[in-house]
Amino acid sequence: MGEPVAITNRAELRRWLERYNVRPSRRLGQNFLADGAWAERIVAALDPGPGDVVLEVGPGLGALTERLVSRAGRVVAIEIDRRLATALRERLGGAANLEIVEGDVLAVDLAGIVAGPGTGGVPGAARRVKLVSNLPYAITSPFLARWLASSLAWERAVLMLQAEVVDRLTAGPGSKDYGALTLFVQYHARVERLGTVPAGAFWPRPEVDSAVVRLWPRAEPPVQLADPERFFALVRAAFGRRRKGLPNALAALPGVSPEVARNVCARAGLAPSLRPENLTLEDFARVANLLFSSAGTRERGEDRL
Repeated sequence: MGEPVAITNRAELRRWLERYNVRPSRRLGQNFLADGAWAERIVAALDPGPGDVVLEVGPGLGALTERLVSRAGRVVAIEIDRRLATALRERLGGAANLEIVEGDVLAVDLAGIVAGPGTGGVPGAARRVKLVSNLPYAITSPFLARWLASSLAWERAVLMLQAEVVDRLTAGPGSKDYGALTLFVQYHARVERLGTVPAGAFWPRPEVDSAVVRLWPRAEPPVQLADPERFFALVRAAFGRRRKGLPNALAALPGVSPEVARNVCARAGLAPSLRPENLTLEDFARVANLLFSSAGTRERGEDRL
């Protein structure tokens, strides 16, 4: 028998989908990677090794998985579509280092899934956790929020997202793509854009291009925050009024009067004519720390949050 045909071969991909009566779902974002060069490039960017646990979200029929199992110590693939999970078991179930989990990645216990017997068959071996995924658009923001805010230690992540989402992750102040998601991700990770994947690299062909991004966790946050949870609530509220002047945008927060908002902007050295989209992460941190520090709370009095 010859070498098995890679699932990035379009005829092979369609054969397996027909075999399990799978019609790609728009709701689940099922656009399958059908480009071997891009599959290899993504796995190379992840750089899995024998000491790594790789968490793959949405493996589909295994365009990345079939490459990961030959390099990583352990691969945990989370697939929400039961038919695809069954097909993947048939295709790659012989790999001793592959575990396929059927479920919604927004609901499963990620830390519990990653924990387990020793990596690469060596009990007690150090685990380096790496994440890889072709993320559906509908779950991109909630998944990133869950992943980055979790206590799970990870070394790197390589994600294929809609190109417009990667534009948001890598945007700078003043850009139309700059927003709350930009600041949330850049607070938690260093973001590196690796390239644009044309729509023709997928089957069925999506309406837009995708892009690959690599995330590196920050050892320390880039700014110190008095209250991270309320900091991000402030950022979301401000970008909800992104076209407003900064004091008006800040006053969207419950308990913050226009007068307090103006005073905080002045103390932070920020002109009231600025809009939220003009502020850097450091600017937002100064504003939030003035609002949410214990000293700031005492000064606000009845405007306390």
